[in-house]
Amino acid sequence: MMRIFRSAGVLSIACAAAVASTGCNMDVRNPTVIDAATFNPNADGTTLSLSAQTNFFIAFQSVALYGGLISDELWSGAARLQTKRLAARVFASTDDINADFFAPLSLAIASNENAIGALQSGAGAATDLNLARASMNMGFALELMAETACAGVIQGGPQLSDAQLLDSAITRFTNAVTVANAAGTAGASIANASNVGLARAYLQKKDYAHASQTAALVPASFSASVITSANVSTQNTLGNSIYGNTTQGQIISPSRYRINDPRLPVDSTRAGATLNGLKYVVQAKYNAYDAPIRLASGLEAQYITAEAALHSSGSTGAALTLINARRTVGGQGTYGGATDTLSVITELLNQRARDFWLEGKKLGDLRRNPSVALSSVLTDAVGDPFYVPNRTPPTFGNTFCTPIPPQETGANPNFQP
Repeated sequence: MMRIFRSAGVLSIACAAAVASTGCNMDVRNPTVIDAATFNPNADGTTLSLSAQTNFFIAFQSVALYGGLISDELWSGAARLQTKRLAARVFASTDDINADFFAPLSLAIASNENAIGALQSGAGAATDLNLARASMNMGFALELMAETACAGVIQGGPQLSDAQLLDSAITRFTNAVTVANAAGTAGASIANASNVGLARAYLQKKDYAHASQTAALVPASFSASVITSANVSTQNTLGNSIYGNTTQGQIISPSRYRINDPRLPVDSTRAGATLNGLKYVVQAKYNAYDAPIRLASGLEAQYITAEAALHSSGSTGAALTLINARRTVGGQGTYGGATDTLSVITELLNQRARDFWLEGKKLGDLRRNPSVALSSVLTDAVGDPFYVPNRTPPTFGNTFCTPIPPQETGANPNFQP
C-alpha cells in the first residue's frame, strides 16, 4: 500500500518551516496545547500560525504526490487496486480520496481559518505576520482544493464550485498581501509568495488581467519552499513524502519523463522491480527526507504572465521568450514549432511541466487547458493502455479531478436529502 507521511503538526518543525518567520518561541506552558480561554494573539500567535502552517505543508505534499499520479507525473508501483485506479484516472469516490486529498486539505483550511479568526482580533493585527502567514496558507489550501477536486466543501458547509473556492482563495491571498506589506521588509517573503498564489488563482479563474498584473509584482529571483524534516523521529510524518515513497519502491518515473533534461532527473541504476512488475526508474529530484519542495517562485509568476497573455489576447511574445529561455536550461535549443496560440500554449505547458515536476501544479494546468493534447505535455492520453503489466490492461480515463468523498457527503447535513 502506498502511504503518504502525515502528521498532526509538530511545532518544532513548524518553527523551522516558516516561509518567513518572525521568530518561534517554544517556551510555552504546554507546548502542545493553546488554552482558548487565555489565548493571546501577541504571545501565542506564532505557535498557532506555524502549527496551522504545518497542516498546510502536509496537505501540499499530499496533493503533490497523489495529484502527480493523476496528472501522470508519477506511475504507481503499488499492486493495490485503489492506487492503480487513481493513477489510471478512473478512480471511484469510495477509493482513498478522503485520506489522499480531501482530509489533509480540509484540515489545512480549518486550522488556518481558526488561526485567522483568533489572530485578527489582536491589537497589532494590521501588521501581524502570523495573521498574514495563516491567510496565505489558507489561500494556497483553497486554491489546491479548487485545482484538485471536482467540487469543494469548507468546514462542513455546502458544496462549492471551483470558482467559489478560487474566490475564497483570492480573498485570503489579498488579505495576506495587505498585512505583509504593512509589516514592511519583514513581510516581503509572505507578500511575494501570496502574490504568486493570487496570480495563480486569477489565472485558474480565467481573470487574465488581474493574473498578469499580480504576477508582475513578484521579483524574478524569488522562491519559497515547503520545508521537510530528516529527523529520524519525524521523517515518516514530516519528511519529504515523494522521497519516502521512492525509497519504498512505491512510485517510479513515467516513460514520458525519462528524457534528457536536467530538470527531470531520474535514476535508472536501481535493481529490481515494483510490486506490480515495473522496472525501477525513479525520480531523483528529491534525494533526502529534508529536501524542500518549491511552493511559489518568480519563475512561476513569469509563466502566469505568459499564459495570461496567450489566453487574453493571443499575444505570443512573452511566451516565446520564456519558452526559449527554459528550453536553453533543458538543453533543447530554440523552439522551432508553429506559432499559433494553441501551439505556443502547448509548448509553454510542456516547459512548465518540466520546470515544476512534482511540485503540485500540473493537475491544475491540465484542467485549465483542456484543449491541449495530453501527449504534448508529458501525459498519457485518454485511451492509452494503462502502464501496469496485465493480460487485459485497462486504459487511462479522463477523470482529472477528485470527487467529494463519502466521508464528507455522509456526515455533512448539507448533502442530506
